[in-house]
Amino acid sequence: MFTRLKNRVLTSIVPDIPSIAPSPSYSIGRPLPDKFQYQRPPFLQLLTPDELKASADHNVRPIIVPRDVAIMPFSCGYAECVNSGKSEWNEDQAAFSMHVLHHPSKDLPDLPYVYFGIFDGHAGYGAALAASLQFHHILHEKLVDIIELLLPTNVNESPPMFPLMFHKTVSKDELIIGALESSFYDMDAVLAEDRTKYRNAGGCTSVVTLFILGKMYVANAGDSRAILTQRLSKEMIKMQNDKPYPNGTKCDSDDYQVIATPFSFDHTPDTERGRILSLGKVHPDLMGGEYIAMEYAKKPMTKDLGTRILYKQGNMKGWTYKTLTKEDLKMPIVTGEGKRSRLLGTIGVTRGFGDHDLRALGSGLLIKPFLSCHPEIVYRDLSLIISLPDDNNIDGEYGILIMGTDGLWDVLENETVARITFETLKKYPNEKHRYTMVAQELVAKSRGRANDSGHWRLSDLKAPATVDDISVIVIPVYQYYKEFCEWEKKFFEAQQRREALRTSNNNKNSNNNDKQQAMPTATATTNGNVSLNNIVENIDDDEDEDDEVEEAKEENSEVSDEIDKALEKLNLNDGNSEEPTESTA
Repeated sequence: MFTRLKNRVLTSIVPDIPSIAPSPSYSIGRPLPDKFQYQRPPFLQLLTPDELKASADHNVRPIIVPRDVAIMPFSCGYAECVNSGKSEWNEDQAAFSMHVLHHPSKDLPDLPYVYFGIFDGHAGYGAALAASLQFHHILHEKLVDIIELLLPTNVNESPPMFPLMFHKTVSKDELIIGALESSFYDMDAVLAEDRTKYRNAGGCTSVVTLFILGKMYVANAGDSRAILTQRLSKEMIKMQNDKPYPNGTKCDSDDYQVIATPFSFDHTPDTERGRILSLGKVHPDLMGGEYIAMEYAKKPMTKDLGTRILYKQGNMKGWTYKTLTKEDLKMPIVTGEGKRSRLLGTIGVTRGFGDHDLRALGSGLLIKPFLSCHPEIVYRDLSLIISLPDDNNIDGEYGILIMGTDGLWDVLENETVARITFETLKKYPNEKHRYTMVAQELVAKSRGRANDSGHWRLSDLKAPATVDDISVIVIPVYQYYKEFCEWEKKFFEAQQRREALRTSNNNKNSNNNDKQQAMPTATATTNGNVSLNNIVENIDDDEDEDDEVEEAKEENSEVSDEIDKALEKLNLNDGNSEEPTESTA
């Protein structure tokens, strides 16, 4: 009875969304199946169709957090919320992975690393879902390929030596950045290959964070974003760069500032206008005669033909004049500004995965040639962070990394997110779920509340709230660095033990060689003194060596007998002589 009642409640909440059923089998000539059945991130533990349906309620827009906060590494926080009706399902996805890289030398500890990813889908949930389930496997393979260059085998080992044909010095940072970049390319290639076997997955943006070797790497393609929020004292700010942060907001007292440092930069038609215009200028065939790769100071009109107009093209930073022609009346390849900018009048992001079959509205031209899956990567060495031991401000000094889809950033500024983060942490100073509460608060602030007309508004009920999906990950950076320092200590101790054992073995081998070189060897003499040949000391137990010793003894015995006979003969001869004569045997 309770099950029937629950089903009726869920149906009344979301009457238009059908229950999720397993993907049917498709034969040739029928629509292709989905590669992955719709699901939410596994760590949310939404296991039944009813739970998935309730999480996609566009009217209530529930905020979903993990049931078990301990399931996330470092007690990280996560929260999400579905859109207000923009799409049937939540097209955001999130993932994390804790893994190890096995050291080539089995006697040294394996290298742990942690990965987080947020993917914002469009034109369907397929691309974001595929990336959340596959990207970390691709990245792991790339890291395995370079493990021998990342980890030294000796205590005093210098950076990896490359063949003489290499003319470049390659750092570990470049190796890890290369692993991330190639993983982005491979993930995009996987989606391209899947088009012939599975239903069109659409596309998605991607922001990924990798913690490895005591450093934090953030790779971004699209308009999802990552910022590092910090709460620093004025003394600490002076120690770092001798000048206050202009965008910092005061917190608690005048002695502290809350700072938001961008670790990614949005890729939109507006921010990448130069790259797109240059591509259109070099390859005009990509525009099919429908568009023009120029930007004008004002919209060209037919009545302005023959007059001069300010324009720029390619990567030009400034403006110059040209005479307006009919060619200039075509639609610019990039229109609008800011978040309202569009590429070929269709899409508002210029980097990410997928969109291989996306075509421009009206013209039907393929948009993919203008898109890129290449990520922009920012990293920080956590060992260089200054921390005052008596300040009790670990989270403030090392920072809290906030990763979120554009549903968060469309309505909240970076500085506002940083302020909310530390205000919430102050309310929950010791609770294990404090970072989950930060994520939940950020989602709640950007989602807002529905007014009497059903429109979502921010807390003041005036400014519009986001109508998009919202996903947020909150990562306390110091928690990773603390675990890395423990691993680094174990790794160093293991190296020391191995080097000590190696030195001991070398000393033993050296002593054995010295003993073998010092062994005495007897030789036959030609004077009257008798000396045995082949005297052997420190004979091993080997049977072959025993045989050789016996043969040597027999030969020495025969030589000794011959010498005795010769001496007796000499003595007989001496008896007939008055004076002895010297003789040699």
